[in-house]
Amino acid sequence: MSPSRLALRSILVAAAWLLAAPAHADPKADILAAHEAMMAKGKFRTETKSISGGETTVSTNEVQWPDRFHMKTKDMEMIILPEGTWMNQGGQWMKMPMNMAGMVKQLTPDAIKQSYDNMTNVQQLDDAEVEGEAVHVYEYDTTATIMGIKADSHVKLYVGKSSGLILRQDVDGKAMGVGSQSISTYTYDSGINIQAPN
Repeated sequence: MSPSRLALRSILVAAAWLLAAPAHADPKADILAAHEAMMAKGKFRTETKSISGGETTVSTNEVQWPDRFHMKTKDMEMIILPEGTWMNQGGQWMKMPMNMAGMVKQLTPDAIKQSYDNMTNVQQLDDAEVEGEAVHVYEYDTTATIMGIKADSHVKLYVGKSSGLILRQDVDGKAMGVGSQSISTYTYDSGINIQAPN
């Protein structure tokens, strides 16, 4: 996968993370409260299946909020930290000349709050289950700008009734004229510790 294609896919993934907040009867207040609860957890992992530009990618993405990401696919592994971005291809880590930390800086509480103003068509759907856990289901449309690139998304979100945490997210998105679809499942792991490669 080329660096530019990888960057676009990473932007779409970041937009999905940015937009992953549930809506309730009072969308603005409750979305903010739910996202603050996720930030309080601080560390989570997503297993994501994405289709973009005719290519299917299965990835594991770890987040150490607010500025440390670790992404893995079958062919690529990337670590994004405030001090730099590293890529592992074929067993060799190398520091990339393009630091994608700018993408991570967009995922600040203030940026997230601003993104709520762009949410439209918010609806609560029928309740369901994810991995045997009862969930509330929501959908909405929204727009985010990551590294100066606009991403439009239709999001369906599954939020645990007992935990209040996001358990699954389905996103149909578009950025730079490229459409994408992704399904992500979330787990919360306090043991996540993302560091630069040795």
